[in-house]
Amino acid sequence: MKILVISSNLIGDTVLSTGVIQNFINKYPNSKLTIVIGPSAAQLYEHFPNLDKILIIKKKNFNMHWLEIYRKCFFKKWDIIIDFRSSLISYVLFHKGRYIFKKNNLSHHLNQLSTYFKFNCDNLKVYNSDKEIKEANTNIDKNKKYVVICPGGNWKPKIWPVQNFNILIKKIKESYSSTKFIIVGSKLESEQYYSDLIKNLNKDDVINLMGKSLTLTSAYMKRSTLFIGNDSGLMHLSVASKLSTIGLFGPTNDKIYSPIGNNCFVIRTKESYDSFSIKNINKELTYMDSINSNQIMDLIIKEKILDQ
Repeated sequence: MKILVISSNLIGDTVLSTGVIQNFINKYPNSKLTIVIGPSAAQLYEHFPNLDKILIIKKKNFNMHWLEIYRKCFFKKWDIIIDFRSSLISYVLFHKGRYIFKKNNLSHHLNQLSTYFKFNCDNLKVYNSDKEIKEANTNIDKNKKYVVICPGGNWKPKIWPVQNFNILIKKIKESYSSTKFIIVGSKLESEQYYSDLIKNLNKDDVINLMGKSLTLTSAYMKRSTLFIGNDSGLMHLSVASKLSTIGLFGPTNDKIYSPIGNNCFVIRTKESYDSFSIKNINKELTYMDSINSNQIMDLIIKEKILDQ
């Protein structure tokens, strides 16, 4: 059975769709998957079972990338097409069955998926290579607690100031002396945030994964205790890695994208998302200043996240 998946190019939406793909793999264990996806999120599928090929498509002017997708996918008859982009191309490819998902702003993204596909889509999956698992197992001390910190994001207004992350790390270390920290994000975010983030910290307490692959990052997450970060694809990767997660939200919609699962929490700015939606957002400024490190510490202590 040949299954074509037209994936979102966004890391977060791709992670949130993995429960759908896993369900089809379970239902059709002999299926072969072809994934159409952009370069930033493609690595999420590298170690998936039943994978036949990944077609990495870079966005082109005048939507010419869709012509490339058409050319690469037209001359096959697909048993199932799963389209997370609600694209027109799914209507013209040869198929026996198709699912064309169109997202909205009415309920959480996972609830939307579950309603459309008519099965529970919450079982998010990230697969790791043996090499990645071995590296994480080697570098993580089982006698320590590890907190994953994600200081970045794809939109400056939703990014908590890096100085606040630095203050928070110091407070966690003061209260939980055996804790170590794993810093995650892109190579560009490393250049933007890393030096300020670890200022006056003991470098032996820090593992820097910024710029590393998403699946390797997930392998470390699976051996960690807690994730703290902005609303981002890596926040959803944390949930998929079954890690306790604290997501920081301001001018993005936690109704749609909050972390969902055991020990998942949202800390919002004093302003509601609706109040942001009527503002003229300056894309060069952060709108996350009303969150302070004490709120996060109080939550960690109250829920005994680092006591377990």
